[in-house]
Amino acid sequence: MGEAFSGRVVLVTGAGNGIGRAHALAFAAEGARIVVNDLGGGRDGSGADTGPAAAVAAEIIAKGGEAVSNTDSVTDSEGCERMVAAALDRWGRLDVVVNNAGILRDKSFVKMTEAEWDLVIAVHLKGSYNVCKAAIPALSKQGGAIVNTTSVSGMIGNYGQSNYAAAKAGIYGLTRVLAMELKKANITVNAIAPIAKTRMTEDIERVSGELTPEHISPVVVFLASEAAKNITGTIVGVAGQRLHLYEVRVNEGVEKPGHEPWTLAEIARDWPKITAFDEAPKAAAAPAAGPDRVAEAFSHVPLAFRPDKAGDWKARLHFAVKDGSSQTLVIGDGVCRVEAGLTGNPDCTLKTDSETIIGIFNQTMAPDKAFMKGKITADNMGVLMKFAMYFDFSARPALAAPAGAAQTTLLAVAPAGAAQTTLLAVAPPGAAQTTLLAVAPAGAAQTTRSWPISKEYEDGAKFAEPTFASMYAECTSDTSPAYSGSDAIVPPMFHVRLFHGMMFKIATDPELDLDILRLVHGEHDATFHRPIRPWDLVQIRAKLDSVEEKPSGTIVTSRLYAFVDGSLAVEAKTTYFVRAPKRADAGPKAPPTPAPDRGPPAFEASFSIADDLSIRYAVPSLDDNPIHIDVATARAAGHPDLILQGLCTMAMTGAAATRMVGHNDARRIRRLAVRFARPVPNGGTLTTRGWSVAPGVYALETADAAGNLVISNATIELADR
Repeated sequence: MGEAFSGRVVLVTGAGNGIGRAHALAFAAEGARIVVNDLGGGRDGSGADTGPAAAVAAEIIAKGGEAVSNTDSVTDSEGCERMVAAALDRWGRLDVVVNNAGILRDKSFVKMTEAEWDLVIAVHLKGSYNVCKAAIPALSKQGGAIVNTTSVSGMIGNYGQSNYAAAKAGIYGLTRVLAMELKKANITVNAIAPIAKTRMTEDIERVSGELTPEHISPVVVFLASEAAKNITGTIVGVAGQRLHLYEVRVNEGVEKPGHEPWTLAEIARDWPKITAFDEAPKAAAAPAAGPDRVAEAFSHVPLAFRPDKAGDWKARLHFAVKDGSSQTLVIGDGVCRVEAGLTGNPDCTLKTDSETIIGIFNQTMAPDKAFMKGKITADNMGVLMKFAMYFDFSARPALAAPAGAAQTTLLAVAPAGAAQTTLLAVAPPGAAQTTLLAVAPAGAAQTTRSWPISKEYEDGAKFAEPTFASMYAECTSDTSPAYSGSDAIVPPMFHVRLFHGMMFKIATDPELDLDILRLVHGEHDATFHRPIRPWDLVQIRAKLDSVEEKPSGTIVTSRLYAFVDGSLAVEAKTTYFVRAPKRADAGPKAPPTPAPDRGPPAFEASFSIADDLSIRYAVPSLDDNPIHIDVATARAAGHPDLILQGLCTMAMTGAAATRMVGHNDARRIRRLAVRFARPVPNGGTLTTRGWSVAPGVYALETADAAGNLVISNATIELADR
């Protein structure tokens, strides 16, 4: 047993189970005397039981420690005074208070009762107040420590926890103010924001079982120890082995000259500056540190600009380089120029480091890979995509290496049929030369990649929000009456919103290292095992199913799963196709496979595509790729105008079929599978045709007004009424 807290007395609330129990045992292991408080209720605050507190106290005593139990509720101010009295009556002092007691009454705000709101606030926020109010006179006699418990829900927010988040946010504020007020009494006040698998989180799938209460308690013991006597007002996040700081920051902002109030137009114009946290441009490096390589790199950027592709594009891009000189690119009237520092009002702010940005300019780092790995971030994806399309860094010379540095060639390509040749930039006199990668001529043996087949992914829990579900139905011309009434469901294809984050996570997985600029959605096959209802909390998981490499590209198939109350609701197999770069000897493109001749269709239904549908669909689906919402980006990508999201076309195809042969009852849809055959522009008309292939099973295809298939090889399966 340790001695860091020998002779000191610690009160821990909610110490009968989980995190509180771990705190009590950890302090006892350091020689502290413990008041083990726990009402003994359920995690929702119901009931009471003297057993948990008594059991933990007995466990401490059995290990040679000292402890007493207390079963008062933190919601009772007189009960909190009894907790403190238990310490004073037994040991004559109180040195540390750990406010840990808590309950959950999770529910969406619109469904939450006033009683559910009040009880959670009473336990967490008012309970912390009550305990502190009772304990501060005793703590003030010799100084001490208070450690409160806030949460990521209070610091950042979490769906379905408005009561809990409000209470935990209040505890953050209480901690900060008490830290100021009690400093003169030699009392430190800090808080933790823990994540661990306990009875409070046992049914939250995204909280891993590897995150245990025992990971959290050392931080609490530290904050209450002499080693932390100068630390106060701090909020420490704890998740397993990871510790971090929560902090509310205030940026520099913008001050308008004069006395006239801001206008709406001025606020809109200056919003990027008002909300920016960018640091001031760093001073130029001292001469001893050598030349400014970031500034040197940017001096070459105008050579990579392609005005023939950019057209009339105008933009100002801020590059905030954390370990180098920040720079601004100004594009307009067919010209690109560089300005030192962060100048003007940016259309996009990119944050990165010098190694990454120089690597991108030198083509030793792919921009999309840097973005996926978090090495570069941007607040305007549309502008970022245009930057990637309108600048060709292969058209400018590589940057010279600093004097004395080793010259490194990262890529050398031999022409087809030629012997392997290493292409080296000129190295400084006396420098070593190293070739890291040489690409063999066409036809040479290639190394087969190893893929993480069966890799599992998790994306936490999502609420099926009815507002967005209604928007989704409207955008996809889905008029099923199943979406209203007391037994309402959400549209079956609404799962794409719930899966959106997971699909992006797989597409940008560094282990897969897919070229997202060449990635297209090939097929989607969804099976509906049970309906999802408004405000259902849906757990999202996935697994990498297969990867097939072909000369034309790579086919990546994954399986996505949505669970409600532990039951599988939706299972989808989705396939991405990553196009291989075009080869000079590839020959003409093979003609598309003609549609099979199935004879006359069993039904045919036409529907209109609104001129702004891709923009409106982006909101409920979360699919806001710039080619769907920004005309310039779509045209730069080779499309004549905005194109509709493929999953929107799939949803409209399914809704049309259900209207024709499913009595417009979305509850009957058991499976919908499609192949995305051709981009669909906004506007115009699509026609879905169906052929009966088995009872309740129809083969489908959807074509545009010119007869081109946009959805092919499709199937819908409907349950009996």
